[in-house]
Amino acid sequence: MRLTRPSVVLLLALAALLAPAAARAATPGVNIAGAPTQDRVDEALATGAKQVRIFALWSDFEPFGPADFPAPSDPNQQNFLATFDAAIARINAAGAKPVLVVVGTPGWANGGAGPWVPPTDLRDYASFFGELTARYGTQVAAYEVWNEEDENVFWQPGPDAARYAAMLKSAYAAGKAGNANANILLGPLTGNDYPFLEQLYANGVKGSFDGVSVHTDTACLDRGPDSFYRENGRLARFTFLGYREVRASMLAQGDDKPIWMSELGWTSTGGAANSCSRGTFANQKPDGVSEADQAKFLTQAYGCLAQDPYVVAADWFTLRDASGLSPNELDHYGLLRVNGDRKPSYAAFAQIARTDGGSPGPCGDFAPPSLSVSSPVEGQQFVGKLDLRASAKDSGVGVARITFGYDGGQKIRNFTDRLTNGASVGLTPWQGSGKLALGPHTIEVTALDQNGNTATRTIHVVKVAAGALAARLTPRFKLQSKVKCKRRTCTYKGRLLRGSSANPSPGGKVAVEWQWRNKQHKWRKLVGGLKPANKAFTFKAKLKKAGKWRVRVVYKGQAPWKKATSKYRTFTVKR
Repeated sequence: MRLTRPSVVLLLALAALLAPAAARAATPGVNIAGAPTQDRVDEALATGAKQVRIFALWSDFEPFGPADFPAPSDPNQQNFLATFDAAIARINAAGAKPVLVVVGTPGWANGGAGPWVPPTDLRDYASFFGELTARYGTQVAAYEVWNEEDENVFWQPGPDAARYAAMLKSAYAAGKAGNANANILLGPLTGNDYPFLEQLYANGVKGSFDGVSVHTDTACLDRGPDSFYRENGRLARFTFLGYREVRASMLAQGDDKPIWMSELGWTSTGGAANSCSRGTFANQKPDGVSEADQAKFLTQAYGCLAQDPYVVAADWFTLRDASGLSPNELDHYGLLRVNGDRKPSYAAFAQIARTDGGSPGPCGDFAPPSLSVSSPVEGQQFVGKLDLRASAKDSGVGVARITFGYDGGQKIRNFTDRLTNGASVGLTPWQGSGKLALGPHTIEVTALDQNGNTATRTIHVVKVAAGALAARLTPRFKLQSKVKCKRRTCTYKGRLLRGSSANPSPGGKVAVEWQWRNKQHKWRKLVGGLKPANKAFTFKAKLKKAGKWRVRVVYKGQAPWKKATSKYRTFTVKR
């Protein structure tokens, strides 16, 4: 059938609708410090950044009272507002957008308690927030309600989920009244603080934000973005990839909203050993990384984010190094040095900006180890004790632990040493299995890699009475070639061999028979003893009579192993 041109157009349109949407990388931006002067804005735009994050300090807009904005009477305030207006217009003219973090309480709103103490009346903040969105509207990519409200630096005297939730709800309502299309974000969570986010949900914030901001430039970050660990089974919040747990917490509330990473960064201190001076790992790790690693981690981070299209923006912290801050790590987050010279990270960021956030890249080893359990086998019946034997392989970060448990999580033992790929570990036998009751049991084996990825196998076994299991395996003896005697004290060593590693350890006991040949040339048993059959054994006896002796070992048998007796070994005891 020949298609007309309108038909072809319709089919192409349908195909476009049905085709999977291409993953969208995070919009790259940079943070700038201080007032958004023309030179700072131009320096930020020169990187190619598509966003410029600016602190919009409420205390700068309304220093004397709520009437200061949007029509200040003071000439200095007029100049400040003109600078801010010009910055937003300049950023928009360059094809970029600002992100405003709205924070900083003026003295009149909290009795002079300081800029990081929230206002006494949250309606004062909400009123200013609404006036801000009314003035700038969609010229601004997003408005953040406060900054790092989950830490006591910017929210003093300490985090308060209920009070911040009230601030967010009132600011959101006022902001939407100012401009219905304003994009309003839940203020940045320090280190992907999903526990605090869950507290906010419990305080009713759902429906009062258009997205969630996170910060990943945490204290003394010295690992790449693909490095992570877990806490209580979840990605730890202070790992870069912890933003995925923020997403999980949102989805658990039915909130499919975007994430804005309004600060990400690594400080290029050089990372001297144990130079970290704050946080959990103070004096235990470097306070930063080299300039080369800063650039490498920047590229990797944007590659990580491009895998997750719900992260819609990522603003590097920060554009230019600071000077004289304490601790020293705070001075070296910039793409530029203090004097304006470019670090390697500048070129890395510019490349990301040229490609609108870059392409997806590998980020983190989330594949579990491969686990092989050689003993026990599924459905195995046993009489006395049970062997445990397993190995694991991990092509990523390596195997960290193999754990044996039984009957629904009761612990047997962890193995952590010398876990090279394929190395077999276990207990042959597991002595505790001798105390298990008759009947069905489970053996649980878990392999854990260095990133906390796990693989688990559950093996079902049955302990049966001695007469219920057929004796079908015949052990072999491995004994020393000569009996060793010191005066009349003699020793005889050996062990039972299982033959195949798939065979269980022999249960039960082995006995020794020491026999002396008397004057009538008849052998008489004079000494005996018992040892566990599953271990190497050493029999030792003080033989009082001189002359010809012989010794043998008798295995008494325990299903599935048959009874067995070794050949005699003859020797002489001297007078």
